[in-house]
Amino acid sequence: MNTSFKGGKDLMFVGKPLDWQTGLQRSATPIMKQIVQLMSFTNVLLFPILLAVVIAIIILCLNNVGNTNISQTNENLVLELTWMFVPIIILSCICSPSFKALKYQMSQKKLPYITIKVTAHQWYWNYEYNLIGNKFNYNSNMLKQHQRIEYKKTNLNLYPDLLATDYELVVPAGRVIRILVTSDDVIHGFAVPSFGLKIDAIPGKLNDAWIKVITPGIYYGQCSEFCGRDHAFMPIAIRAISQERFNSWLKLAKNNLNNAFNAIRHSKYVQ
Repeated sequence: MNTSFKGGKDLMFVGKPLDWQTGLQRSATPIMKQIVQLMSFTNVLLFPILLAVVIAIIILCLNNVGNTNISQTNENLVLELTWMFVPIIILSCICSPSFKALKYQMSQKKLPYITIKVTAHQWYWNYEYNLIGNKFNYNSNMLKQHQRIEYKKTNLNLYPDLLATDYELVVPAGRVIRILVTSDDVIHGFAVPSFGLKIDAIPGKLNDAWIKVITPGIYYGQCSEFCGRDHAFMPIAIRAISQERFNSWLKLAKNNLNNAFNAIRHSKYVQ
């Protein structure tokens, strides 16, 4: 689930893993909401099956304690039909919502507000914005300890170790964003759990996906394909902000990236 950080009267949502977390992170996009619903529905079907199998094993073990004559069933039409049709029914129930979620994930219902090209390198990300009058790109590297003061990112709740970056990918909240993903060297994986997003970055190929961040905040992910020595030090940080602040950020980022990020970090609004 996500955590939140309170600063003054404002609230910053932070999508990151928690210690000893076993469930999914809190959904931040419509796609992730469908994934969570699908998981809940699947568990409703699978937990009774697990319970029935465990009970059956226990009963069979107790019934055969001290029994040297092992019973065998060579022909049983009812039994054969049961274990053939029951799995078919279960898989059919799971199949329909799975295809529904997959179709929703693969198709955009609205034209994207902006298209961002993400290029993976060993071991950092490059984000390229291409709008009329605003074409620029920048690199995003993992934030090192000695850089925290320089980038004014000393709060570990907002900028956790091994996940925080020097420059985040900035997107407007509530807008459909198209993401084109590729790689400049080896295969990488662009994955953000809160978004339900995991897409391969393959050299010479453009893969595309879309997101629509519901709540402003900072959301973290990591490269999900082993890509070499520093694979574990290739985090993804996405900052979702309001449309108004995004427009202001775009104007600044084209000319001075540091000033642009300082503006959104130190605005009176935390988001």
